[in-house]
Amino acid sequence: MSSESNAYKYLILYLLPEKLIRQNKMLLLQWENIKTLIPCLLESLYKGDVEVKLSELDKVFTGIIKLRERLDRNVLGKVASLWYYLTRVFHQSIGPRVGNFVEELISYWIEQKGNYKVVGRNVTLKEAFEKLGIRGVESGSKIDFVLESDSKSTSGKRLALIEVRMSEHTGGRTAQQSLLDKIDYILNLLEEQKIPLREKLLNKGIQEVDLSIAILFSEHHELLNEKNFNKGRLDSLINYIMDKRHVWGAVKGLSDHGYKFCDGSPIAAEKIRRELSNPKSRKICIQDSQDSGASLRVQLKILFGDEFFEEYVGSSLNKLLTDYASLIADDVWLFYTVTINELKVAAELGQTHVRRIYEDLLKNSKMFERFIDEIYKNANLSLSLDNYVDSFNQWVEECANSIIRTYKERNEELRLLETNDVVAGFEYLKQLCICALAEYFTLNYKGDHEFKTCLWKVGEDKGRKRRSSL
Repeated sequence: MSSESNAYKYLILYLLPEKLIRQNKMLLLQWENIKTLIPCLLESLYKGDVEVKLSELDKVFTGIIKLRERLDRNVLGKVASLWYYLTRVFHQSIGPRVGNFVEELISYWIEQKGNYKVVGRNVTLKEAFEKLGIRGVESGSKIDFVLESDSKSTSGKRLALIEVRMSEHTGGRTAQQSLLDKIDYILNLLEEQKIPLREKLLNKGIQEVDLSIAILFSEHHELLNEKNFNKGRLDSLINYIMDKRHVWGAVKGLSDHGYKFCDGSPIAAEKIRRELSNPKSRKICIQDSQDSGASLRVQLKILFGDEFFEEYVGSSLNKLLTDYASLIADDVWLFYTVTINELKVAAELGQTHVRRIYEDLLKNSKMFERFIDEIYKNANLSLSLDNYVDSFNQWVEECANSIIRTYKERNEELRLLETNDVVAGFEYLKQLCICALAEYFTLNYKGDHEFKTCLWKVGEDKGRKRRSSL
């Protein structure tokens, strides 16, 4: 059987030469965050069992389906790979691996769009302001993003200090205090010191400052918006903001220096609470009232989901996922979904289809050697990414057809799925070929017979000290 010419093309970083990965920032970001995870899934496919509980993939797909309802199954999976990185729902013990990827990916998107430059990512306030040429900010507290707009605007440049939270569950008192302490510090510093921070900012051409709290996803792993947010969670955050020891106390102090709301009205606690509680707004704007010269506008914003991406990246998450779909690797969704299905097969038959196909090809075919010699090694010399992907997918289709011929010659049934859909069966067989090839690549080509490169989470040891060299 042969698939159509417009068949889905798989991009598997685990089977991609280092040279091609390092030539593309988007691929490298993904690879650095999955290279010790994929061997764990391959070990599960080879042995037919799994070390940890894997139960979160449905949540990933649920979130994606609600975001994009017209994707075919494979493209859905591809986008779900990126969704996995953004939502932390793949496996809770992965931990820091996800946060680092999110920060790196958002920085990459911001810089690609060009509206802002990233002054700092996960940087202390002291370091960030020193990069701007501003001294006197001594706080060692770290902030997720510090951005500076270009200077083309007639109203001057904008400085954005942003704290990003993946979930609307922003934590208890200690977490809330950590979220707000950077904002409190900057507000208090605006009119302190011999030369106030306000004056230093204006001298650098900065006339607008955003103090933003971005909350990306709901508790149900959906992109947060004004319709699905948890009112109790938002009210809790606003209550902390309105504590006189936090933002409200600092803003009240600025009112004593002549600051007003940007509409000219006097600063009042009731209005701040009302504006921040408004689902369609969630922001306030204050400015100093200098008699002459430029004034500084400061905005406190609570941004939900796409509001953050639209504000600072200049695009919705949906559009970003679409634009970068061709560079989102298939490793996570493919190896994970095949593992989930194949563990059921192993429980019934004693081994996975992946193990069976791997051993069949190892004994009766030169398919694996052909991939290594004609495609993988060749890519290190001359192949472009596009050519490699084409050659790889041609190999995958030939592998699937080879398996079909082998089982016909042996007069054995090859029933892989609980369906009579021939197209779906062939596509799944292609996925099994990819997994079998990855097993060969690990066990035979790399010689990692114990899957020592498997680390379920960053910092894990379990006696597995050797990592991938890439």
